[in-house]
Parts: sequence; C-alpha cells; structure tokens
Amino acid sequence: MRTTRLRRSTLVGMALAGLVAASGSAASAHALPHATSSSAPLVVGGMFPFTGSKSLLSQWGTHGVAVGVYEINHNGGVLGHQLKASYVDDSADSVDALPAFRKLLLDHPTVVVGPFSPTIEAVIGQFQPNDVADFMVGGLTTLDNMKYPFVFRTSSSDSNEAIAMAYFAIHHGWKTASLIFDNSANSQGFVPPLTKAFKALGGKIEANITLTPGQSSYSTELTQAFANKPQVIFDSMDSQSAATLFSDGQQLGYMNVPWIGDDLQSAPQGAYAKAFGPTAAKELTAALPASPSGAAYNHFLDTYQKVWHTKTILPTTFNEYDSVVISALAMTMAKSTDPKVWVKDVMAVSDPPGTMCYTYASCRALVQKGKKVNYQGASGNDDFNKFHNVFSGFQMVGFDSKLNNTTRGIVSPAQLASVVAMEH
Repeated sequence: MRTTRLRRSTLVGMALAGLVAASGSAASAHALPHATSSSAPLVVGGMFPFTGSKSLLSQWGTHGVAVGVYEINHNGGVLGHQLKASYVDDSADSVDALPAFRKLLLDHPTVVVGPFSPTIEAVIGQFQPNDVADFMVGGLTTLDNMKYPFVFRTSSSDSNEAIAMAYFAIHHGWKTASLIFDNSANSQGFVPPLTKAFKALGGKIEANITLTPGQSSYSTELTQAFANKPQVIFDSMDSQSAATLFSDGQQLGYMNVPWIGDDLQSAPQGAYAKAFGPTAAKELTAALPASPSGAAYNHFLDTYQKVWHTKTILPTTFNEYDSVVISALAMTMAKSTDPKVWVKDVMAVSDPPGTMCYTYASCRALVQKGKKVNYQGASGNDDFNKFHNVFSGFQMVGFDSKLNNTTRGIVSPAQLASVVAMEH
C-alpha cells in the first residue's frame, strides 16, 4: 500500500467536507480511549492527505472510515460506546506527517486508520509509545516484514500487486513491456517485484523509465519507453504527473497500447481515467487489491449505499471498513477499549482457527458467547501473518465508455503463489 494508492462530484465533495468538519468540531469533547462512561464516544482517528498531489486518497480514506463507523454505531456500538471519526491532514508529505499525528493525539483516538503509504514510515514508530493501535492503508513493500506490534494492514502488499500486474499482462499475450514509474518510494517499490515476476513468466523489459514528478513535459521519457515498441506499459505516478504524461502520450500516439497501472488509477470516473483520454475504455487497466465477493463484501456494499447513496465504491474503502470492524471486535473480545489491552486480540478475531463470520453484528454475538471467531472481511479473509500483513488476490479493473469500472479479470492468491514459486 499503495497500497501502497478521486475526485468526485461537487455534491460529494461538499458532503465530505461536512463530514470532516463535523468530526473535528467535537474533538475537545472526546474522552480518553479507555474511558468507561457509556456516553463517551470512542474516537476513530484518520490520517489522510486532504491537500497536495495525492489529495484524492483522503476521499478513499474518509469514505471507508465513515462506513465502518456507521456499521458499528448502527449495530449496538462497542462495549456501550458509539464511535466518532476525527481526521487530520498529512498532505501525503512525510514532513507534515508527524505534526499531523501529534494533532490527532489531542483527540485521544483509540484506533487510527491510515496513513497511506507515502507517510506511514514517518510515523510508524509512534503508535506503540503513544498507546494507540493503527491500521495503515497501502501496499508499501518496505513493510512486508514489519515488526510493529501496534500496526496492521488489511491491504495486500505492492509486491503482490506487481505480480498480479505481470500475470495479467502475460496471460493476455503481452510479453514485452516498458516501465514508467515516478521516483517516489511508493512507486519505485513496484519495480523490483514487477520486473522479477514478468521475467519469470517469460516477459522482457524493454525500458525502465523513472519520472521526476511535476515536469512540464514527458515527451522524452515517452519516446524512450516506446523506442522498441513494447506490447504493454506498466506505470505508477501521482495524478498531476499522469495528466501531463497522458496528454503528451496522446499527442505522440502512444495511448493505443495497453497500460496497466496500480490501484491509484482504478477509481471510477477518476482523474487518471479522465486524463488517459478517449482510449481509456479499451487500453487502461488497474490492479486493485482484494477480490471482493461473498457475504462480507455484499454487506459492506449495502452499508456503503446507506452512507454514501451509491454502490459505486471508491478504492480501498473496504480496507478502512474492515479496519474499524476488526478493532471493534478486538475490543469486544478483550472487554476493554484500551488499545494496550485490545490490540493483543486483533489477530484472535481475524485469524483462524475460529467460526467464520462476515458482519460485525454476527461476529460480536459469537464473541459475547465466548466463541473464537475468524472474521472474513469485505476486502478478503483478513488473516494477518506474523508481520501483521494479509495476502489477497487482485481485481484487474477497467473502464466502460462512461469511465465506470468493469472487471477485466481476477488474479487469485493461488495464481500469485504460482508465480512466486517460479521465481525460486
């Protein structure tokens, strides 16, 4: 995360602004996370970039948190408490992340959702010392073997996303490729696993282009990438750089070949799809972590519609939703809202063995009866390994003529594993 990784209508933007303002206005009234008063709300903190070149991620984050908060509050709360969201802006900038985190601590969150990959490393060591649990969002490859007891992620690693991108390309017969990735750590994290997987599957990398974000033209980089006429382009970059690159690509006639991007590019009617141009419906595909299906996803979709009045979901929203549900179930099992206590039960409610359950209400009922549960999330099975990471499949998302999402394929966990086996 990138996931690792949209701009909506004015109406949705206004609703989002109201949500953020409402959550922040009551910050001074929030109680400590281990408060016992049944009237004291528990704070779900969110660290997202509301400003900057990756501000679209804030809508992903707040939409998912809002659905999770709604789910808990409309099913009895947790241990007599309702949940309330409070957000801070980290601008997707590591310099701004620590001040934003300290600001969020003033609201005494019992759990934090976020930040996304661009800023998680700036604050990842702060959660345990401040007694707050965190569910970060994104697939940053440097966290594949993380050892932070208070930090979890429900989104699969970019290492797996890169394999999915390579697998999809090869199985469509595209065996020569050029890579166009910006110089951010998040984007560059894709390059080694993508290159390794593509070569293991019999593919050939024609060019590996690194972009400097914010340039006025990328014609030179595009010319280099297309010099040997690759059959497919793999890419990841911020939306502003993508707008320039795609515009240059249209002028140079390079948008009539398949492009496979990361999850940032998967948003329906999003900035990337719009900037890609008229061939987006045919040529643009994005890898989106998880293979949404089944009871948990369907329940999430219904709840999402109640909150946002649409079933056209934004990327990663099921990850934030699952994070809120898992934390509430862990509190229920621990019989405590103190993160120092309940963080030890996160894996107890989400990992096997245990009775599989798919909603907060059904899982909580089992926990209250003393049963061991294995929560199956909207984003996948949510089984954390010893590094607090999950392993899921990927949707390969395309677009129709109106830039709404279509599913072009699924790369399953078993298929990912088969590629990993070929690499060794």
